[in-house]
Amino acid sequence: MTADYHRPPRLFLAAFVAVLALTAAKSPDYKIQPASVPLLPGRTLKGEQIAVPGAVVAESPLGRPETALLVDPITLDRLGQKRIFTRETVFESARVAGIPGDPPVVFCETEQEPSLAKAMVGSMAFGLVGMLRPTKLVTRYCLYDSDNDEKLDHAILIGAKGESGHEPFAIPPARYGLISGMMLGGGSELRLRYAGTAGEKDSLSFDAELVVFGLNRALPGARHQISIAHLPAYGIIEGAVVTVLEFDAKTKIARIRIDRDLAPGRLVVPEQKP
Repeated sequence: MTADYHRPPRLFLAAFVAVLALTAAKSPDYKIQPASVPLLPGRTLKGEQIAVPGAVVAESPLGRPETALLVDPITLDRLGQKRIFTRETVFESARVAGIPGDPPVVFCETEQEPSLAKAMVGSMAFGLVGMLRPTKLVTRYCLYDSDNDEKLDHAILIGAKGESGHEPFAIPPARYGLISGMMLGGGSELRLRYAGTAGEKDSLSFDAELVVFGLNRALPGARHQISIAHLPAYGIIEGAVVTVLEFDAKTKIARIRIDRDLAPGRLVVPEQKP
């Protein structure tokens, strides 16, 4: 009798299936990301205007990410990470992808530097490398309002080790105040710029531009086009309703009307590439 070396042993298959099951059941790796910024009411000239190629036809300032100020104190203790948040504790807004219900904003406690004792433990655990680069043993609680009733009612512990307790959990509802509506400043805004025909024959182009502290950030799908085969013609661009009334093919100058301004909402600022 010859052995079939191409057939894996049943024990190996069982172990492989068990590993797959554990991997599938693993809790999501939640990570704290920068908060999205609100788009504040625009400063656009309402009604008709003459658009010359290169002119900004609509603009809205960016707001600062919201800040939550506790009204009711909260005590949390998850996986041995106990925190007592007193009245008037400030939480910074952030994004945490993958949370059930996909709350648009969560509020996270300020990141704490590791204590000297924990840094020493990290150094001893990882030898010389640890001494040169102490381990940052940091966990942070993030809280959110799941039903938009101005009460924080769920929390999640970010950065905890181990597989248990990573999911969001309900907490006694705690009132909070929201600090919002403040401008980001530094020339930070969303602009809509008229680009003329941009090489096309039967359409006009408009470019959405994001400026953060005076620096341009590339936006996906920034160019939008409105067909001018028949005038008047309109298009919805970043929530703004732009109507083209007249167009001079020789000068590329258009007479347009802004029927509705850039829509207030939330905007994720793309990371600046080096």
